[in-house]
Amino acid sequence: MTRRSALFTMAAIGLSSVSLLAADQATFVLTNGQRQTGTLVYGADHNNIVTDRFHLNVGGSDQAFGVNDVAVIDFGGGTPSDAEKQALPNDSTGLLVMRNGSVERGHLHSIVGAGEGVDFVQWVNASDQREKHPISEVSRIYLNSAVARNVFLNSPATEATSSGEIRVDATQPWAGDTGLTVKKGDKVRFMSSGTVSIGPGFNAGPDGVPGQKTTAGQMPLIPAGALIGSINGANPFPIGSSQQPVTMPADGRLVLGVNDDKFEDNSGFFLVTITK
Repeated sequence: MTRRSALFTMAAIGLSSVSLLAADQATFVLTNGQRQTGTLVYGADHNNIVTDRFHLNVGGSDQAFGVNDVAVIDFGGGTPSDAEKQALPNDSTGLLVMRNGSVERGHLHSIVGAGEGVDFVQWVNASDQREKHPISEVSRIYLNSAVARNVFLNSPATEATSSGEIRVDATQPWAGDTGLTVKKGDKVRFMSSGTVSIGPGFNAGPDGVPGQKTTAGQMPLIPAGALIGSINGANPFPIGSSQQPVTMPADGRLVLGVNDDKFEDNSGFFLVTITK
């Protein structure tokens, strides 16, 4: 797979500059309300061609999103504070939210990699001054505040801290972002239903297709098509139809998916209710 650039010039939000390849976990909150979690991929592609798309590496697959289709880049997870909600502009102005709780209006200029594991957000503030912030200190970047109010702050998945019904599509890896940030050792219960197709003649419930294994899926030792979970797109674990509490293997954002190594011929979805 050829990794391509994630952040490039975009006049509407002032996005510019190309960076070296880097990797940070992020959730894209899309303008249609859907979410996708994976490893942020950015940098010049092999032809140095400027594009207008973001890229996430999701389970080893490069997923591309139009810049205008992304409302929020969420690095920190969790539920926004009341202060953060109140600070969000009512128009399309952007908002930078730091992990220490401070906020600043403006727009995203670029995300750059230093090449030594230190990556930065370049932010243009309301005074038109460019600032540089380590990604490790950034919680969220609101690219379009007006849209984010509807699809992010008012989203049940964002506000739910203990339970909620999640749709897990079979057509892409880790399609079910629960909106929950968990701690290692937390106990989470899952109630799942639905049927997915993982190819012609192969229909699967949450426990997958008996006797069918993936060759390079997220979990090749359990049946293909089974419902599985992950923390930040890593540390996968089986869920299936069991309602026994599952111990979380790591800290981070809890996402759900279908165990497979080929998603383009899949269809259907699971519905999952979770209780922490």
